[in-house]
Amino acid sequence: MLKTPFRISGLWPALLLWTLGAALPAGAAQENQAVIALLKSAIEEFSAGRPEQAASALERGLRIEPNNAILWHYLGQTRLHQGHYQEAGALAAKSNTLIGDNDALRARNVWLIAAARQAAGQNRTPSASDGGQAALQQRLDEETERRRQAEAEVAALRERLEQAQCTTTSQAPMPSGTPGQSRPERSPADMQDAALGLAHDRSAPSVPTSHWPPAGKCRIWFPDRPPGQQPPPGDCRTLKRQLPADAWLVGS
Repeated sequence: MLKTPFRISGLWPALLLWTLGAALPAGAAQENQAVIALLKSAIEEFSAGRPEQAASALERGLRIEPNNAILWHYLGQTRLHQGHYQEAGALAAKSNTLIGDNDALRARNVWLIAAARQAAGQNRTPSASDGGQAALQQRLDEETERRRQAEAEVAALRERLEQAQCTTTSQAPMPSGTPGQSRPERSPADMQDAALGLAHDRSAPSVPTSHWPPAGKCRIWFPDRPPGQQPPPGDCRTLKRQLPADAWLVGS
Protein backbone atom coordinates (compact mmCIF):
# COMPACT_ATOMS: atom_id res chain seq x y z
CA MET A 1 0.00 0.00 0.00
CA LEU A 2 1.34 3.47 -0.94
CA LYS A 3 2.29 5.52 2.10
CA THR A 4 1.47 9.20 2.47
CA PRO A 5 4.53 11.48 2.00
CA PHE A 6 5.93 12.88 5.22
CA ARG A 7 4.53 16.38 5.74
CA ILE A 8 5.44 17.41 9.31
CA SER A 9 6.34 21.10 9.17
CA GLY A 10 9.05 20.74 11.80
CA LEU A 11 10.98 18.38 9.50
CA TRP A 12 11.05 20.54 6.36
CA PRO A 13 14.78 21.35 6.94
CA ALA A 14 15.40 17.91 5.40
CA LEU A 15 14.31 19.23 2.05
CA LEU A 16 16.42 22.36 2.40
CA LEU A 17 19.52 20.19 2.67
CA TRP A 18 19.11 19.35 -1.02
CA THR A 19 20.16 22.88 -1.93
CA LEU A 20 23.55 22.13 -0.37
CA GLY A 21 23.94 18.89 -2.27
CA ALA A 22 25.96 20.29 -5.12
CA ALA A 23 28.66 21.51 -2.73
CA LEU A 24 28.91 18.31 -0.65
CA PRO A 25 30.70 16.09 -3.17
CA ALA A 26 33.49 18.66 -3.68
CA GLY A 27 33.84 19.12 0.05
CA ALA A 28 34.11 15.37 0.50
CA ALA A 29 36.73 15.07 -2.25
CA GLN A 30 34.61 12.93 -4.55
CA GLU A 31 36.64 12.39 -7.74
CA ASN A 32 34.24 10.33 -9.80
CA GLN A 33 32.55 12.79 -12.17
CA ALA A 34 29.83 10.28 -13.03
CA VAL A 35 28.79 10.10 -9.39
CA ILE A 36 28.79 13.90 -9.11
CA ALA A 37 26.60 14.13 -12.19
CA LEU A 38 24.14 11.58 -10.80
CA LEU A 39 23.95 13.42 -7.46
CA LYS A 40 23.18 16.70 -9.25
CA SER A 41 20.56 14.93 -11.33
CA ALA A 42 18.98 13.52 -8.19
CA ILE A 43 18.80 16.99 -6.65
CA GLU A 44 17.11 18.39 -9.76
CA GLU A 45 14.60 15.53 -9.94
CA PHE A 46 13.74 15.88 -6.28
CA SER A 47 13.32 19.66 -6.56
CA ALA A 48 10.97 19.10 -9.51
CA GLY A 49 8.76 16.84 -7.38
CA ARG A 50 9.96 13.54 -8.86
CA PRO A 51 11.38 11.63 -5.86
CA GLU A 52 11.19 8.26 -7.66
CA GLN A 53 13.56 9.51 -10.38
CA ALA A 54 15.79 11.08 -7.71
CA ALA A 55 16.02 7.77 -5.87
CA SER A 56 16.84 5.98 -9.13
CA ALA A 57 19.73 8.38 -9.84
CA LEU A 58 21.11 7.94 -6.32
CA GLU A 59 20.93 4.14 -6.56
CA ARG A 60 22.85 4.27 -9.87
CA GLY A 61 25.51 6.37 -8.14
CA LEU A 62 25.75 3.83 -5.30
CA ARG A 63 26.36 1.03 -7.80
CA ILE A 64 29.41 3.01 -8.91
CA GLU A 65 30.54 4.08 -5.43
CA PRO A 66 28.91 1.80 -2.81
CA ASN A 67 30.93 3.43 0.00
CA ASN A 68 29.79 6.99 -0.74
CA ALA A 69 28.24 8.18 2.57
CA ILE A 70 26.70 11.29 0.94
CA LEU A 71 24.71 9.21 -1.57
CA TRP A 72 23.39 6.97 1.21
CA HIS A 73 22.32 10.05 3.16
CA TYR A 74 20.40 11.64 0.30
CA LEU A 75 18.76 8.35 -0.61
CA GLY A 76 17.59 8.22 3.02
CA GLN A 77 16.11 11.74 2.71
CA THR A 78 14.31 10.67 -0.45
CA ARG A 79 12.82 7.62 1.27
CA LEU A 80 11.70 9.82 4.17
CA HIS A 81 9.82 12.07 1.75
CA GLN A 82 8.24 9.02 0.10
CA GLY A 83 6.97 7.76 3.46
CA HIS A 84 9.37 4.80 3.78
CA TYR A 85 10.38 5.76 7.31
CA GLN A 86 12.06 2.56 8.45
CA GLU A 87 14.17 2.40 5.29
CA ALA A 88 15.10 6.08 5.68
CA GLY A 89 16.50 5.46 9.16
CA ALA A 90 18.40 2.39 7.98
CA LEU A 91 19.99 4.33 5.09
CA ALA A 92 21.10 7.11 7.46
CA ALA A 93 22.64 4.51 9.77
CA LYS A 94 24.45 2.99 6.76
CA SER A 95 25.78 6.42 5.86
CA ASN A 96 27.12 6.85 9.40
CA THR A 97 29.26 3.73 9.03
CA LEU A 98 31.04 5.25 6.01
CA ILE A 99 31.43 8.89 7.10
CA GLY A 100 34.87 8.93 8.65
CA ASP A 101 35.47 12.37 10.23
CA ASN A 102 32.70 14.27 8.41
CA ASP A 103 30.94 15.62 11.51
CA ALA A 104 28.52 17.79 9.53
CA LEU A 105 27.16 14.79 7.61
CA ARG A 106 27.05 12.73 10.79
CA ALA A 107 24.86 15.40 12.43
CA ARG A 108 22.49 15.32 9.42
CA ASN A 109 22.25 11.53 9.68
CA VAL A 110 21.38 11.79 13.38
CA TRP A 111 18.62 14.23 12.49
CA LEU A 112 17.39 11.97 9.68
CA ILE A 113 17.18 8.92 11.97
CA ALA A 114 15.24 10.90 14.60
CA ALA A 115 12.90 12.33 11.95
CA ALA A 116 12.19 8.86 10.54
CA ARG A 117 11.36 7.51 14.00
CA GLN A 118 9.08 10.45 14.75
CA ALA A 119 7.32 10.11 11.41
CA ALA A 120 6.86 6.36 11.86
CA GLY A 121 5.29 6.95 15.27
CA GLN A 122 2.85 9.57 13.94
CA ASN A 123 1.96 7.52 10.88
CA ARG A 124 0.94 4.42 12.87
CA THR A 125 -2.82 4.29 13.37
CA PRO A 126 -3.96 0.88 14.74
CA SER A 127 -7.69 0.27 14.96
CA ALA A 128 -9.48 0.60 18.28
CA SER A 129 -10.49 -3.06 18.19
CA ASP A 130 -6.86 -4.14 17.81
CA GLY A 131 -5.81 -1.97 20.75
CA GLY A 132 -8.66 -3.29 22.89
CA GLN A 133 -7.79 -6.90 22.14
CA ALA A 134 -4.14 -6.27 22.95
CA ALA A 135 -5.06 -4.63 26.27
CA LEU A 136 -7.38 -7.50 27.19
CA GLN A 137 -4.72 -10.06 26.31
CA GLN A 138 -2.18 -8.22 28.45
CA ARG A 139 -4.58 -8.13 31.41
CA LEU A 140 -5.29 -11.84 30.96
CA ASP A 141 -1.58 -12.66 30.91
CA GLU A 142 -0.97 -10.56 34.04
CA GLU A 143 -3.87 -12.20 35.91
CA THR A 144 -2.66 -15.67 34.92
CA GLU A 145 0.82 -14.87 36.22
CA ARG A 146 -0.57 -13.52 39.52
CA ARG A 147 -2.60 -16.67 40.08
CA ARG A 148 0.37 -18.88 39.29
CA GLN A 149 2.50 -17.02 41.84
CA ALA A 150 -0.28 -17.22 44.46
CA GLU A 151 -0.62 -20.98 43.97
CA ALA A 152 3.13 -21.38 44.34
CA GLU A 153 3.10 -19.38 47.59
CA VAL A 154 0.23 -21.46 48.99
CA ALA A 155 2.06 -24.69 48.16
CA ALA A 156 5.24 -23.41 49.84
CA LEU A 157 3.32 -22.38 52.99
CA ARG A 158 1.58 -25.76 53.14
CA GLU A 159 4.94 -27.53 52.92
CA ARG A 160 6.40 -25.35 55.68
CA LEU A 161 3.39 -26.05 57.92
CA GLU A 162 3.73 -29.81 57.44
CA GLN A 163 7.44 -29.63 58.24
CA ALA A 164 6.73 -27.61 61.40
CA GLN A 165 4.11 -30.11 62.54
CA CYS A 166 6.52 -33.01 62.02
CA THR A 167 9.22 -31.20 63.99
CA THR A 168 6.84 -30.44 66.87
CA THR A 169 5.69 -34.07 67.06
CA SER A 170 9.25 -35.43 67.07
CA GLN A 171 10.30 -33.01 69.84
CA ALA A 172 7.29 -33.55 72.15
CA PRO A 173 8.33 -34.62 75.75
CA MET A 174 7.47 -38.07 77.15
CA PRO A 175 4.26 -37.83 79.22
CA SER A 176 5.42 -39.96 82.14
CA GLY A 177 8.32 -41.90 83.62
CA THR A 178 11.91 -40.75 83.20
CA PRO A 179 12.07 -37.88 80.67
CA GLY A 180 13.29 -39.13 77.31
CA GLN A 181 12.76 -42.83 78.27
CA SER A 182 11.00 -44.93 75.62
CA ARG A 183 7.85 -46.81 76.63
CA PRO A 184 6.13 -49.92 75.25
CA GLU A 185 2.97 -49.78 73.17
CA ARG A 186 0.03 -48.32 75.05
CA SER A 187 -3.70 -48.87 74.97
CA PRO A 188 -6.09 -46.10 73.86
CA ALA A 189 -6.76 -45.28 77.53
CA ASP A 190 -3.03 -44.93 78.16
CA MET A 191 -2.71 -42.70 75.12
CA GLN A 192 -5.50 -40.48 76.45
CA ASP A 193 -3.74 -40.19 79.78
CA ALA A 194 -0.47 -39.49 78.00
CA ALA A 195 -2.09 -36.51 76.37
CA LEU A 196 -2.69 -35.17 79.89
CA GLY A 197 0.89 -35.84 80.86
CA LEU A 198 0.01 -38.42 83.54
CA ALA A 199 2.70 -40.56 85.19
CA HIS A 200 1.52 -44.19 85.39
CA ASP A 201 4.89 -45.47 86.51
CA ARG A 202 4.41 -45.14 90.27
CA SER A 203 8.06 -45.58 90.95
CA ALA A 204 9.02 -42.64 88.75
CA PRO A 205 8.22 -39.85 91.28
CA SER A 206 8.34 -42.31 94.25
CA VAL A 207 4.67 -41.80 95.14
CA PRO A 208 3.54 -44.05 98.03
CA THR A 209 0.60 -46.29 97.17
CA SER A 210 -1.49 -44.75 99.93
CA HIS A 211 -1.09 -41.28 98.37
CA TRP A 212 -1.88 -42.30 94.79
CA PRO A 213 -4.99 -40.39 93.55
CA PRO A 214 -8.28 -42.26 93.12
CA ALA A 215 -9.42 -43.53 89.72
CA GLY A 216 -10.19 -40.74 87.30
CA LYS A 217 -8.30 -38.18 89.37
CA CYS A 218 -4.78 -36.77 89.29
CA ARG A 219 -2.52 -34.94 91.69
CA ILE A 220 0.53 -32.76 91.45
CA TRP A 221 3.50 -34.41 93.13
CA PHE A 222 6.66 -32.64 94.25
CA PRO A 223 9.55 -35.12 94.56
CA ASP A 224 11.29 -33.00 97.22
CA ARG A 225 8.25 -32.78 99.56
CA PRO A 226 7.05 -35.33 102.12
CA PRO A 227 3.81 -37.17 101.22
CA GLY A 228 1.82 -35.28 103.84
CA GLN A 229 2.67 -31.91 102.27
CA GLN A 230 1.60 -32.78 98.70
CA PRO A 231 -1.38 -30.99 97.06
CA PRO A 232 -4.71 -32.85 97.11
CA PRO A 233 -6.05 -34.80 94.10
CA GLY A 234 -8.18 -33.01 91.52
CA ASP A 235 -9.30 -32.82 87.88
CA CYS A 236 -6.52 -34.01 85.59
CA ARG A 237 -6.95 -31.35 82.89
CA THR A 238 -7.12 -28.52 85.42
CA LEU A 239 -4.05 -29.71 87.27
CA LYS A 240 -2.14 -30.12 84.04
CA ARG A 241 -2.55 -26.40 83.33
CA GLN A 242 -1.30 -25.62 86.85
CA LEU A 243 1.62 -28.06 86.81
CA PRO A 244 4.91 -26.40 87.97
CA ALA A 245 8.14 -27.18 86.12
CA ASP A 246 9.64 -29.09 89.11
CA ALA A 247 6.62 -31.35 89.76
CA TRP A 248 5.00 -34.43 88.30
CA LEU A 249 1.38 -35.01 87.35
CA VAL A 250 0.42 -38.49 88.51
CA GLY A 251 -2.86 -40.36 88.07
CA SER A 252 -4.44 -43.78 87.59
